[in-house]
Parts: sequence; structure tokens; C-alpha cells
Amino acid sequence: MSLMPPGQRDVLIELGKRYIAAVARNSPQDVPLGTDFRSTENGQPTPPGEGWWKEVTSFPGFPTWLCDEEAKSVVAFGAVERGDGCQPFALRLAIDGGRVNEAETIISSSRKGFFADADQLICSDVLYDAPVEPARACDRDALRRIADSYWIALGESDGSLVQIDHRADRFANGKKVTNNLELLLSPDRAVHSIASMLTGTRPARPRVREKRFPILDVARGVAATFAIVDFADDPSNPRPDTGSFYILNALKIVDGRIRIIDAIHEITRRGTVSGWPSEAVTPI
Repeated sequence: MSLMPPGQRDVLIELGKRYIAAVARNSPQDVPLGTDFRSTENGQPTPPGEGWWKEVTSFPGFPTWLCDEEAKSVVAFGAVERGDGCQPFALRLAIDGGRVNEAETIISSSRKGFFADADQLICSDVLYDAPVEPARACDRDALRRIADSYWIALGESDGSLVQIDHRADRFANGKKVTNNLELLLSPDRAVHSIASMLTGTRPARPRVREKRFPILDVARGVAATFAIVDFADDPSNPRPDTGSFYILNALKIVDGRIRIIDAIHEITRRGTVSGWPSEAVTPI
């Protein structure tokens, strides 16, 4: 196993960079769009020139770029300037024949607090670019299965169902939300591991749906997966995080275990749909 030819990867990512540059200028004509181009923003159909095209002023710093040459998909996440400050964003592009055919955007309204810190997304983590040596890597099916195990564990509220590296942490909208003493002051009043955070969702009875896996990068051990998670009201938890979470999970996977999770999410009205078809997971 070796890295894919750099030219193909570079072309896909460069087209992704052209796309966000066009968004910041509100200039859809500056990026090649497919004849049947379709786009959404937080699940709502958003034609070129509308939605965030009208509101974004810049993409500061260095967003994280993930790429799957086989699937011809690019995913980016980071910070976007819109209005009076930075907000977390995630973007998925489907590309074919040098044109962008699909664009799926999540923009989070959670900028700062115990469970969000958009400013920390300005400088991306180079961990996602690091290659994984063959003896420690997973094939595409295994990457998909391990990425899906997080959603399964969340749906079952059972952190024992997912394999987590002992160095792993989870970041939500830029905020480190595991192994962080600051969270003792939060409504959770707990220092979480990834496993305990999953198990702690039991009172909210999470339901995971619309799972998709657009990035499975074997050479770098990276998976990117989208889903919508419905959380029921939890009277014991004063946080206003009930409803439907529209989530991107970016994962680094080494030795068959999750090494890091970056999640970008927006809390939407209950019953929100993404507008994109789900993908079946093939057991192995």
C-alpha cells in the first residue's frame, strides 16, 4: 500500500480550495459546477450565490482537507468568518470530470463555550495528513466499520462498543471535550473520556440515522462520516442540546483504533433531514 499519485489528490483538493474561495467572494462563476449541481446548508437546499455565499467573508487560517481519490470526494472543516466572528464549518464536495457536482455544508452556531471553540479551528491539525505505515493501517472496509462503530456506540449509549486508542481525544466544534478539567464547571460536571461521553448519552436516548462515509483514506488512516442524531429531552441535563444534531465526524484510525475525533455539528430542529441518501455498512 502506498500513497495515491499526488497529482490526483492535489487536483481534488485544489478544486475544493477554489470552491471555498468562490464562496468567500460570492462568485459561483469562479468554480466549475456540474450541470446537475446540488447543494445544501444544514440540510436546506441552497443554490449557488445563496445562503452562506452571501454571508461568508473569509476562511481564516488553515482548514483541514480530507480526500478520497477513489470516491472523488473532498471534505474540509475549520473556521469561517460570517457576521461578527468565527463559526465552525464542515463541507463535503463530490467531484467528477473536474467539476463539483455536490456540496453539503454544515455551519454551526456554537462559537464559544464549554463545548465549542471556533477559534481553535483556525489552524488545522497536521495529524490527518500523516501517512500510516502498512502494518498499522486498515483497508477501506475496516475504516468504514470502525468509523461506523462510533455511531453504533452512540446509538446504544455504550462506549465499550468502539475501539479507542489510549491517547485519543474528541474535539467538538474546535473544543477539546475529553480529558479536560474545565468541563467540571460545565453542566455535565464531569471529566469525560470518549467512552464515558458515549455512555453518558443514555438518558437522551440517541437515535442515529442517515449515515454516510464519503472519505475512506487508507494511506492516511482517515475516515470522514456524516450522520444525523436525534436526542430526546433530558430533564436532568440543563444543556440546550436536544433536537437533531447534524454531525461530521473526522477520525484518524491507526492499529484498528480511533486516535482522534474532530466533530463539527449544528443543533437543528427535531426531524431535520440531510437531503442526501444514506449508505449501507458492509460487515466484515
